[in-house]
Amino acid sequence: MDAFLKRPIAHRGLHNNKNIIENTLESFDLAIRNNFLIELDVVLSKDNEVMVFHDLDLYRLTGIKKLIKDCNASELRNIKLLKTNSVISSIDEVLYKVDGKVPIVIEIKKSFHPDIDERLFELIRSYHGEIAIQSFDKDSIRWFKKNAPFYKLGLISSDTKLTVEEVTEIGVDFIAFDINNLELEALKTLKKLGFHILAWTVDTYDKYKKSKILADNCIFEKIEIE
Repeated sequence: MDAFLKRPIAHRGLHNNKNIIENTLESFDLAIRNNFLIELDVVLSKDNEVMVFHDLDLYRLTGIKKLIKDCNASELRNIKLLKTNSVISSIDEVLYKVDGKVPIVIEIKKSFHPDIDERLFELIRSYHGEIAIQSFDKDSIRWFKKNAPFYKLGLISSDTKLTVEEVTEIGVDFIAFDINNLELEALKTLKKLGFHILAWTVDTYDKYKKSKILADNCIFEKIEIE
């Protein structure tokens, strides 16, 4: 896990959603130039391509009322985001861009298991850079634990009822947890047991200070970090 703890992790790349849009090649290039790790999201297109995008539909970033799962990859690649020239990229395009320069944390969005897990593994298995996989979807984490256990795996959660047994049963390497609830007793116990804690989403300097005390690293946006 050391590679994922040395520098803060840029949430969906370094972006402002004005001229640099989240989860785009431009946001990842900016993160690389500032030596930050990259966190990104993946979803599955209609034709089974792994695309780098956060939402299950296009509306927030494009104004188009359509689900990702109803669009082919070629259609998604040609949609401009928030009136810029940035577009939605596939994971293989992003991996080619990053090229091992910084570690990548890939979040698998819910609703696509198991097809996305299988397809993602096909695409990342020959990549030579550092990759960790995380998800709210426990089935996705279990799939990777069974089929590709050599990746660092993480459970994302904001559940204040999270238990130590729940985390140890899945067998992850880290927990990515809501910064607002880092004082959870279960997290303190898990940290003592050797599980690493990533805090999300750190978007104020007070939250950043809190993450430095209670977590092993943070996933941040909207603030400048040296």
